[in-house]
Amino acid sequence: MERSRAVKKVLRKAVVYFFFVLISAFFLFPLIVMFFRSFFTTAESLRIGAGLFPSGEWNWGSYAQAIDSDFLKYFGNTLIVILANVIGQPLTAGLAAYAFTKVKFDGRKIIFTVAMGTIMLPSILTMIPVYKIFVDIGWTNTLLPITVPAFFGGGFLNIFLIMQFIRSLPKEMEEAAVMDGANVLHLMFRITFPLVFPVIALVAVQSFFFAWNDFMGPLMYITDDDLFTLSVGIYNKFFTAITPEESMPNVQMATGVLILIPPMIVFMLFQKQLVEGVTLTGLKA
Repeated sequence: MERSRAVKKVLRKAVVYFFFVLISAFFLFPLIVMFFRSFFTTAESLRIGAGLFPSGEWNWGSYAQAIDSDFLKYFGNTLIVILANVIGQPLTAGLAAYAFTKVKFDGRKIIFTVAMGTIMLPSILTMIPVYKIFVDIGWTNTLLPITVPAFFGGGFLNIFLIMQFIRSLPKEMEEAAVMDGANVLHLMFRITFPLVFPVIALVAVQSFFFAWNDFMGPLMYITDDDLFTLSVGIYNKFFTAITPEESMPNVQMATGVLILIPPMIVFMLFQKQLVEGVTLTGLKA
């Protein structure tokens, strides 16, 4: 009897794992195709019915062609934008969240209510007014429109998430620190922020993914090829080609594989913080 139960349990797990593998393969199939086709030659990648695997020797030259001077230039611009967002958004969102939670000032509730209302505004609604502001102050065709706003919290949702964590901290810790002579900076950076690090890490990682994948921002504000980020630069490089040979589908696939590597590394390194941040955010909310 016990043996039959154990066999049924093993079979049940095997069926569940089989379906998980099947579903994963379904979603990963485009990435698998992209990976194998990155080893095609240009002529083979343009041939109809070329198949999944290279017919001859695997062409590693696609990656050498992908990592050219343009790719490195776009990558450098992207790094600047990512650093600004990964540093600016968690820092300023944490400062604003601490101010809303711990500091009493006139009009706090009104400002908080108005700021909460901005979460419900669709981004398309504010796109043109924000663009007009950057045009008027002369920031277009620079990296400023996609870096400086990161130092204003990166959206009130980030501030609200950190506020929920700060509100859950016991007040006795802060009162004891004040009795020991701690000032506001000590309270923020030595007590509060280390305790809410999971959600700050979540905001930082989300900022990285947003900046890495952002296409609309650089497309709207930048026209100089030397300032393009990877998303817009790669699009401009390949999808404005006149002939199919100039588009080089195999090099496009190799570029796509290369662009996937940094987000995968970040996700693997900060997977624990992401899971903790999402889990705790759900509990606090």
